[in-house]
Amino acid sequence: MRPVSSQRPSLRVPLFILAALVVLTGGALLYKRFETPTYNGSVIDPPKAMPGFTLQSSNGPVSLDSFRGKYVLVYFGYTSCPDICPITLATLTQALAKLGAKKAENFQVIFISVDYKRDTPQISDAFAKRFNANFIGLGGTEAQINQVTQEYGIYYKLNPPDPATGFYSVDHTALVQVLNPQGALILIWPFGTQPDQETSDLATLLGR
Repeated sequence: MRPVSSQRPSLRVPLFILAALVVLTGGALLYKRFETPTYNGSVIDPPKAMPGFTLQSSNGPVSLDSFRGKYVLVYFGYTSCPDICPITLATLTQALAKLGAKKAENFQVIFISVDYKRDTPQISDAFAKRFNANFIGLGGTEAQINQVTQEYGIYYKLNPPDPATGFYSVDHTALVQVLNPQGALILIWPFGTQPDQETSDLATLLGR
């Protein structure tokens, strides 16, 4: 009668199977690294080079070129707007807060008022800073605003004033344009994009 061995049979995985597993794992990691990122906004591909501009803030002239190296989030609106403009700037504020202070340093929000009759640079800048002290509000003359809105594809119209109050509303394109650190348009968020969606896009731009 043969003695019963107390040793368990060894499990040996053939080398070619191990090699295949290594290749598959490496391939999956490479795919994850180089796969095309997804965004909640509309992607501009290839990026569109945008003209520079210089407009006025409460602290003097501000040039788009001075923010090279940062992502710039440009929004056109007006300070007397009852809903869309405040909601848009509040959404940007929440998105950057969710991103975290350190990562948010890579982004600059610029609010440009199209209401050249009422919104002085001081009023525009104060309005933007109500939402975030790092936001910049800009204003300009009618000619300057016409030029920059045409170059950035923004429609606006100052409506006739109310005979009783003198108040007038302004129709305008409501979207946020995201420029890359080289000043090219890469992403557009329409009105209604949520803070979590914007935060996700910003994190993706930074490579998470």
